Amino acid sequence: MFDVRFRTRAVALLMLIGWTGHAQEAGPVEPTSKPATGSPASSPPDPSDSEAPSAPPGFSLEPRLFGYIQVHYRYALDTGEDELVDYDDFRVQRVRLGVEGDVFPWLSYDIEVDPRAPDVSSVLRDAFLSFKVIPRHSIRVGQQKTQFGYENRESSRRLFAVNRTELSDNLSRGGDTLRDIGIGLLGNIKLGGGFRLEDAITLVNGAGMNAQDDDTEGKDVWGRIGLRYKQDDVVIARLGVSGAAGDYVDEGDDPDDPMDDFRVDFRRYGVDLEVDQTWFFLSAELVLGRDEIPALGESDDPSGYYVNLVGKTAWQVGPIARYDTLGDEFQRWTFGAYYGAADARFRVMFNYELRHLKDDARGDDKLYLWTQLTY
Repeated sequence: MFDVRFRTRAVALLMLIGWTGHAQEAGPVEPTSKPATGSPASSPPDPSDSEAPSAPPGFSLEPRLFGYIQVHYRYALDTGEDELVDYDDFRVQRVRLGVEGDVFPWLSYDIEVDPRAPDVSSVLRDAFLSFKVIPRHSIRVGQQKTQFGYENRESSRRLFAVNRTELSDNLSRGGDTLRDIGIGLLGNIKLGGGFRLEDAITLVNGAGMNAQDDDTEGKDVWGRIGLRYKQDDVVIARLGVSGAAGDYVDEGDDPDDPMDDFRVDFRRYGVDLEVDQTWFFLSAELVLGRDEIPALGESDDPSGYYVNLVGKTAWQVGPIARYDTLGDEFQRWTFGAYYGAADARFRVMFNYELRHLKDDARGDDKLYLWTQLTY
């Protein structure tokens, strides 16, 4: 075992050394544009897909506005073993407003807010600068997503289920948010024959989104390395492994009472697979973890996985089937259908969630009718 604080500081130093070492020789990479285009379930274009010239295509000092709105109707069925059931409701699930742009060929920015956030601390989502000074890589400085697995790194507007998996919401992020403040390095290396190596790492405070002060002595490290195969300009498959180490403060039973707060030291190990073919899209993840609470002398080994299958047709309509589980605490089947590819401006989804809770007790099933507009 080695000291996490030493390791994270070393990572940060190496990233800064790499930046200064390449600042004079490296060309910029092509900026990402939103919304992305591609096959129904493929990832959006990567800013480092091609070697960029001195003035990258699409470079403009004019800011680019983007965003989306998601609204759904939810109906809960009384299938649980208690007498309680949620009321049916309409909900504005997400609203995102963003602006991105270039300042120099080697420097751009990305700011995104959620004006329907339930509290002011959740309004600001992304807020980072991107330095394109290392070939085929981008250095992000500011608030950003931590790099781990597939589903959490993918925008919710491109997924084929109304709700993210429990694995993504609980194991593939630090504390209760997948965004944090720090520095990231994202990019890839061409291997030839349609293959490339993808690498991504983030070094963050670990205190969560919009927390301006770090509440623990150490920093958190999140990273992924993967192999991508692309044929005839279409991404066919991705395979990646992820790891994370760090700590965060659990606010206990009463968030307003600091006396019951405690620090959690965590480790995460994950593997993800995505296969995108003409007639289907498959994604799957497995995550194992280790949580330790030094003050209480307690530890836990959480784990979870999911398998997601999406049918594809020429009419942008298809079926959805997903199974996700979080140890013996939660199991869920999600069935349904969709209209609109992952990058379509207008999408509709129907989801039916069949839920099982701890010890295989039945939970209340949920039915969702969801729609999204991207602009």
